[in-house]
Amino acid sequence: MTRACAEAMAPVYRWVGLLALWCTFAAPSAAQDVQTGHYAPGWNAGLRAGTMPKDPGWYLLNTTMYFNASKFKDGDGNTSSNDETDYLLTALAISWRPDYQLLGGDYMAVVTPAFGNLSGRPILVDGEPEDPNAGLTDLYFAPLVLGWHLDDLDLVAALGGFAPTGDFELGSAKNTGLGFWTFIPHVAATYRVDRGAFKKTPLLAMAAARYEIHSNQQDRDFRPGDTFTFEWTVGLEVAGASELGLAGYFYRQVTDPNGADAKNVDKYRSNGIGVHLAHNFAAVSLGLRVYRDFNVRNGPEGTLGYLEIGFGLPR
Repeated sequence: MTRACAEAMAPVYRWVGLLALWCTFAAPSAAQDVQTGHYAPGWNAGLRAGTMPKDPGWYLLNTTMYFNASKFKDGDGNTSSNDETDYLLTALAISWRPDYQLLGGDYMAVVTPAFGNLSGRPILVDGEPEDPNAGLTDLYFAPLVLGWHLDDLDLVAALGGFAPTGDFELGSAKNTGLGFWTFIPHVAATYRVDRGAFKKTPLLAMAAARYEIHSNQQDRDFRPGDTFTFEWTVGLEVAGASELGLAGYFYRQVTDPNGADAKNVDKYRSNGIGVHLAHNFAAVSLGLRVYRDFNVRNGPEGTLGYLEIGFGLPR
């Protein structure tokens, strides 16, 4: 697999991988008071997250997220529950990269339908199967994604968000959506150097930041607090086809919720550290990221994994 092919698949791994499931940060019993945003930290955090494909065409990505939570942390970081819970969501993201530039950058648009459950209900509790309602969840869309290619540095900026297309009724255990809109500005950069000690195994470093702004939640006067996510990955490109590296994230609620139904509760937060692996075949790209989170407040603590299968159809 050439570097050009790997770059062509980059958006499959990155910009189409934004569908979230971090409402699991709010345990079902606390979901009415603690409400996270849509984006799941680590979802869009591969080594080429800051790279826009140079070739116009269509790009597809199937991402499956699995989260195993071994305990639940309260607002002080103390363990309030040792119930083991498991969560699952899958998304198919579609990116369109026309032969068009805006502000000197390549243009792309993304839409990501997903299937699963955003209510915070697990599929397993202490190994016993649960029966959470599953269906189409809230839809991610990004009508404006721009990418710039410099000598060793690629940059991407996007404006997108989530539409409340999943089923939602306040207090229902059958919800598949979160019941509110989210607006997300996003920037990412990927640095690649293939000189000196890294001539045969190029070094890549990625940093990305996104900020979530939410609307009022359906059926009540409650607007979730804004959320900030910072992600990083550092690793090596091996034999022009494989990637391996370390990855991490910093996830924070940065403002209090507001509205007549909002309550004064501690902000949620989490940090994560893990590994990134990827391999590019002739027509398919595979990726795996696994994180262990720590320093959690007002949410479950455990292991978070993403499995990606990407397809590129450049013109």
